[in-house]
Amino acid sequence: MAGGLSFVDAINWPSGQGTGDDRYGFDESAGTAWVVDGATDIGTMRLFPDALVAGAGQALGWESDAAWYADRLSERFTRPPGRDEPARAYLESVIRDIAAMARSEASVPIDGQPRHNLPSAGGIWMRRQQDTLEIATLGDCMAFVDTGGQCEIVGDVEGIREEYRRWGETMRGGDREAGFAQARDMRNRMNTDGAHWVFSLHPEAAQHAELTRIGLRGDSSILLMSDGFFRLVEPYGAYDAAGLMTAARDEDGLSRLAAELRQREQNPEDDAAMGRLKTSDDACALLVAIS
Repeated sequence: MAGGLSFVDAINWPSGQGTGDDRYGFDESAGTAWVVDGATDIGTMRLFPDALVAGAGQALGWESDAAWYADRLSERFTRPPGRDEPARAYLESVIRDIAAMARSEASVPIDGQPRHNLPSAGGIWMRRQQDTLEIATLGDCMAFVDTGGQCEIVGDVEGIREEYRRWGETMRGGDREAGFAQARDMRNRMNTDGAHWVFSLHPEAAQHAELTRIGLRGDSSILLMSDGFFRLVEPYGAYDAAGLMTAARDEDGLSRLAAELRQREQNPEDDAAMGRLKTSDDACALLVAIS
């Protein structure tokens, strides 16, 4: 059975005004689902700025390059892979298509831009194949998979912990700008050997996607989330994986969890201690079920 997936609940709560940089989507018939976390703009030039509609005075475009990328990537995921197409080959074709769209839609030439000006995103994508769940990750999105009463974590938890430690050390001197300078340096090295691999405009990143295959045992629940929603686990420690899954499956569970998250992001003075480069982050989560 290729599909057999059903939507349960979702939340996409931007940290500020507008749509934010996170997206989610699913295709019940294809058995696919995904969450995309657009990487906050930290460059020196907008590639996909808003434009005014002539005579209407209305903005047409994207509030950030990150939002452009998240929109385009989520839209592209609505075209599922072929039945026997390997996940990494599929992701490579997805990134190649996004890169072509970027070159066509950007307001300035993209080739030659420093990497910190290029749009990018973390993302997690899954599909059901018969009695197996396949999950591919690039970046710091996460998944909790409860199948047969066993909850499994998919994603780089230790990498997220290290990131919070690093930001905390940088900002304890009171210089948030140093944190963003460090982020630009990291962005300049994305999708290069020895650095981190994410969704951007480099098809070769697909070969570095982490693939996880989980055998399905009876009814299963899968919670996909951006790192902003995962804050409830790291660094806040309010839930472990099993506890978050239980809370998410309650009525209005994701909405209540997101509201709890926002309550924990009220005080910017906590940023250095928590290792938060941003006091509040976009939070996105998608809960689906397989039976």
